[in-house]
Amino acid sequence: MHSTGWRGYRRFAGYTLATLVPVVWLGVVLERTLVDEVDRAALRDGAAEAMTISDAAIEPFLSGDPLDDGLTPAERDDLARSTIALVGNGTVLQLRLRALDGAVVFDASDPGVRLPAPAEPDDEVDEAIAEGSTVKRTTMGSDSVDGGTSDGTPAIEAYVAVHDASMERVVAVAEVYIPYEPIAAMRNSSLNRLRTVLIVGLSALWVLLATMVWSVGRRLRRSSLRTEFLALHDPLTGLPNRRLYADRVSSALAAAGRTGQDVALVVVDLDRFKEVNDTLGHRNGDEFLRIVARRLTDALRPGDTVARLGGDEFGIVLPGVRAEMVDQILRRLQDAIGQEAELGGLAVTAEASMGYAMWPADADSADWLVQRADLALYSAKSARASIVRYHAGIDEFDPQRLGLVAELRRAISAGDLVLHFQPKVDACTREVVAFEALVRWSHPTRGLIPPSDFIPIAESTGLIGPLTQWVVDTALAQLAVWNRTHPDLSMAVNISARNLRDDLPGWILNRLAAHRVKASRLVLEITETSFAHDPIRATMLIEELSAAGVVVSLDDFGQGYTSLGSLGHLPVRELKIDRGFVVAMQSSPEDRAIVASVVELGHNLGLKVVAEGVENEEVCAVLRDLGCDTMQGFLFSRPVPADDALGLMATIPQPA
Repeated sequence: MHSTGWRGYRRFAGYTLATLVPVVWLGVVLERTLVDEVDRAALRDGAAEAMTISDAAIEPFLSGDPLDDGLTPAERDDLARSTIALVGNGTVLQLRLRALDGAVVFDASDPGVRLPAPAEPDDEVDEAIAEGSTVKRTTMGSDSVDGGTSDGTPAIEAYVAVHDASMERVVAVAEVYIPYEPIAAMRNSSLNRLRTVLIVGLSALWVLLATMVWSVGRRLRRSSLRTEFLALHDPLTGLPNRRLYADRVSSALAAAGRTGQDVALVVVDLDRFKEVNDTLGHRNGDEFLRIVARRLTDALRPGDTVARLGGDEFGIVLPGVRAEMVDQILRRLQDAIGQEAELGGLAVTAEASMGYAMWPADADSADWLVQRADLALYSAKSARASIVRYHAGIDEFDPQRLGLVAELRRAISAGDLVLHFQPKVDACTREVVAFEALVRWSHPTRGLIPPSDFIPIAESTGLIGPLTQWVVDTALAQLAVWNRTHPDLSMAVNISARNLRDDLPGWILNRLAAHRVKASRLVLEITETSFAHDPIRATMLIEELSAAGVVVSLDDFGQGYTSLGSLGHLPVRELKIDRGFVVAMQSSPEDRAIVASVVELGHNLGLKVVAEGVENEEVCAVLRDLGCDTMQGFLFSRPVPADDALGLMATIPQPA
């Protein structure tokens, strides 16, 4: 706490200094500007006063002729009377009248003396003749005619052109020295007031700026920490997510490799979580997951890691644990999970299946350790056992399928998966209206693996989440490319029942926005079994997607899981007839009747009806006569790579 507080003080000091520098710079600039402006105002005032003296005390007493030959006695007397008081009372320090060649023809301090002309022209006299006046700060005695000293009394020296009565001709130049000390006093007083205002204003600005920068910086730090936390943690439980879990596994193995200790990796799946969701709703289900997360965390050692991998699946890293201790630890965890929890006024409990693998006994790398812990969980759930450790015999359950798990995990991130696209055509016009994205695994040694060989194992080991995300993201990216030339095309993607346990709507809408694809162009095909598996959660998530504009299709309809009474309340916009009925309808009147009933039922409910498995023109004609909206099948095309898909739009076979 002390360290955190000290870092906070240091950050505040840094913000203070960072904001002080521009404020001080601004203050210096403003003060310099004010000083310059006050000085310019003083000179302007001095010039104005000199011109007033010239107009009132000099010009009226001149005859209007140039003073090349000096003043007449009368002019000299008149000027002496009009200026003696100005010099005497200190209004001016000195007042002289110069001829156009610069010669001093009158000095109010000694009116009877005519001073000799300067040896060279006077630039200030020439400038006053040309411009009307010139003014500057100086000291008394600094002029060459006065000896050129520099320690005299400060003054404002003004040269003002003196005109004749018609104001058309300059006849002389008045040289007036005005005391600067009164002006300096007023200048300093004004500057002091302005400095006070400036200091107070800039201090307030500094405090405000420093506070704002501190506040914004603190919010940005909090936002950054929150973003970093969410990138590595599950937002529901606060536990590490799959990404941080993988990092913790690697770190634990690296540390164990240095110390020679063992590491246990455990995967936990809640067996009765579906009942909690079905009975009490997803809000209580989420709360139950939080309770389980806390209990797992509390039951483990400080150095252990528990992570939420998705849905009701958790991963646990137990570094430095001996193999004989793991069963005891896991049974303690099962006891903690099995304790009653009050949700919605009811006492509920849950059971868990656990599979684990040991490093280095069961695996020599992080990937293999993760894969074999998954296999152990798969075996535990298949055998309905509570705790299973990986052993070589597990692979004997289904060597081909289970052996794909580790490779599939790598394939998702390594780009070994590809999408093929099968067209969906309008039943009447044969126009391609959509494509269904179907994932294939381009295995480096086994070739193209169909989804039936790896989707089930993905669903049972927790890989279905990242696999579905890859499919949706890749399909939307492809649709975004196609929409540039075919903006009316839609894309259909299959969603597993396991995906309905995650934050599906938020993620889907995020990816739609990222690829700039309209929600109405995405069709999510969800099987009836998904609704039967978790109807409350499935309905809630699909309602949210439908409200956002995403088209939801009920896939494989007719397998018997959805009652006719509930069909009208499901948030779907499309029925997809199970291919088994479509394939069999050509030889089975009963199946044809079922298809006809489904088409009529769908239309009565305001839904579009899609038939898949259309393989010949006879079935196509029957479906068209029954009023089916869209068809899909080998008659039109098998699934093809993206590069070949758009070419199908011009080659779909037309009816004879």
